[in-house]
Amino acid sequence: MDLFLTVTNCLLLLFWVRLWSRPDRELYFNPFLSAPTRLTDRIIDFLRPALPLPDRLLALLLLLFLLAFRAAALIATHAELPWQITLGTVFLFMPRTPDVNSGMIFSLLHFLFFITRYWGVYVLIQCLTPVRRRDRTSEAFRFAARPLSMLRTWGQILLLLATNGVLVAALTYFGAPYIHPLTAGTEHLVLPALPATDIHLPEIALLTLCSIADLLVTAWQLMFSLLIGAFAAAMLQNALLGTVCNEAVATMIGSTRKRLIVGVIDFTPLLYMLSAHLLYTAVAMPILRAALQSLR
Repeated sequence: MDLFLTVTNCLLLLFWVRLWSRPDRELYFNPFLSAPTRLTDRIIDFLRPALPLPDRLLALLLLLFLLAFRAAALIATHAELPWQITLGTVFLFMPRTPDVNSGMIFSLLHFLFFITRYWGVYVLIQCLTPVRRRDRTSEAFRFAARPLSMLRTWGQILLLLATNGVLVAALTYFGAPYIHPLTAGTEHLVLPALPATDIHLPEIALLTLCSIADLLVTAWQLMFSLLIGAFAAAMLQNALLGTVCNEAVATMIGSTRKRLIVGVIDFTPLLYMLSAHLLYTAVAMPILRAALQSLR
C-alpha cells in the first residue's frame, strides 16, 4: 500500500509542478525536465477539445480528479488503513470515519504531506550547498520543488513552517490517533495522550516540529533509494540509471569538495544516512516526545 501511495504521489507531483510552470515561456534542455513536461502537456492537449480551459486550470482539475480517483479506488477495494499518516514515526492518524469524504480528505492530506517533506529535503539541500549547482539533477530538484524553489531562502523557510503548521492542524481536526494492533505494547502507546478533539496550540506547534523533523527520515529514505538504484545500475550495466543516481546523490550531499573516500569506496552517502538517522532518533524525536508528554 505504501508503494502504491508513493507512486501515485510522484504522478500527482507532475501535475502539481505543472501548476507553477509556463512551458510557453520556458525552454527545457534538461531531459529530466522535458520528458515529464511533454507527458503532462500531451494529456492536457488531449483534454483541451472537451474542456476549453486554461492549461493551469486543466492541470488543477486533473490533479483533483486523480486525488478523488485514488481515494475511491482504495475505498472500493477495502484496502486496510490506506490513509495512515505518521508524524514523528510514533504519532499515527487515520480518518475518523471510513467514508468517502474522509477518504478524499486524507488522500489530499497524504499528497500535501508528501510535497512538504520533499520541500524540507530541498531546503536541507540548500543549506548543504550554499552555491547553486548547475547539473541536470539539481535543476530537476529545483523544478520539482516549485513554488518553494522560486522564493528566497528566508521565504522558503517561512513557507515550509507555515505549510507544516496548517497541515498538522488539519490532520488533528480531520483525523484521529490510531494504534496498530501489531504495535500494541510499544512506544506507540503514547498516542492515547493525544485526544482527537481537544488538541491545543502548544501541542499543534510541537507536532508541527515533528512533521518538520520528518524531513530527515525522507532524506534518509531518498538517499537509500538512490544507493539501491546506483547498485542496480552497476549490476545491470545501465549507464543512464547510474548517471541519474550518482548525480542525485551528489546533489543531496551538497558540497563535493570533502568526501570520505577509503580506497575506491565513497562512504560519504553512508555517513549522510547515519548522521540523518542519529540526528532524528537521538536528538530531535526524544526532545519533542518529552515535550509533548510534559504537556499532559
